[in-house]
Amino acid sequence: MLHESVKGTRLVLFFLIVVVSTIFLCVRSSGEDIKFTDLYGDYMGQKPPGLTPEIFAPGVVSTEKRELNSVFTPDGNEFFFSYSKPGGEYTIMVMRRINNRWTIPKVVVFSKEFSNVDMCVSYDGKKLFFGSNRPLNEKSTVKDGFDIWMVKKEGQEWGKPINLGPEVNAGRHQIYPSVARNETLYFQSRREGNVGGSDIYRSEYGSGQYKKPKNLGRAINTEANEGDVCVAPDESFLIISCSGRPDSYGKGDLYISIRQKDGSWSYAENMGETINSSETEYCPMLSPDGKYLFFTSRKSGNGDIYWVDARSIQKLRQKK
Repeated sequence: MLHESVKGTRLVLFFLIVVVSTIFLCVRSSGEDIKFTDLYGDYMGQKPPGLTPEIFAPGVVSTEKRELNSVFTPDGNEFFFSYSKPGGEYTIMVMRRINNRWTIPKVVVFSKEFSNVDMCVSYDGKKLFFGSNRPLNEKSTVKDGFDIWMVKKEGQEWGKPINLGPEVNAGRHQIYPSVARNETLYFQSRREGNVGGSDIYRSEYGSGQYKKPKNLGRAINTEANEGDVCVAPDESFLIISCSGRPDSYGKGDLYISIRQKDGSWSYAENMGETINSSETEYCPMLSPDGKYLFFTSRKSGNGDIYWVDARSIQKLRQKK
């Protein structure tokens, strides 16, 4: 019996050595040294928030830098966020979950040049949209403003950026894409025909391309500035960041609008002082499971990423 026990222990140890060695070789074969945080599990092991917003992953994601935007891939294994570099340019960072442990933030491969910001991921996890001032081609110059670009998942990595084309990128400045489950695109733009400084537009997807965008109208867009749109998967509601409205609590607030049965939108209303502060709240994005609302707030300094239980959205919907 003792002999069998020792033999079994040796087999277990051998198996563990093989597993660890395989993981090490996979990491090394990727051409980089993977460094890990002390964060494990879903949502990096952070204690889920209630109806009061809390800072997400302090010291790792939310630091003394100015962080903004935040989005998980549908499988929960990649997390993207941006930070503002000195001089006003933006860089997209990525963290990956490997064997349930999260890597330290690093610059994602397609963001190593130019200014890149405002990511969203399609609901099948195969496309990532973002804003960038990168030139259209090698013969072009860096754009004065941003276009919306897309990268596709190729195996475990993201491919080369693809410009969404002249219909979507018709203005001087297009940014903050958000994609519904049916691939309909919502985004912020400064272009001819706007109601205000920046407006929210909607573009349907068909035949492999995005159609001419439509302004969402005065229920959403005012003479102020509307931007940073987050649309629900079924397009039943959207959340936007607005600055310059008379009912604002601060420099910029989050507002919500509900889509009506006839397809129109209710007038966007302030989400209240529990969400908004005397500073700026912006960059809303839903978690893939719909349980949490992530957004950026400057109430604690340069800008940190916060999250809150999405039941706060449901309460506002029921109220309306």
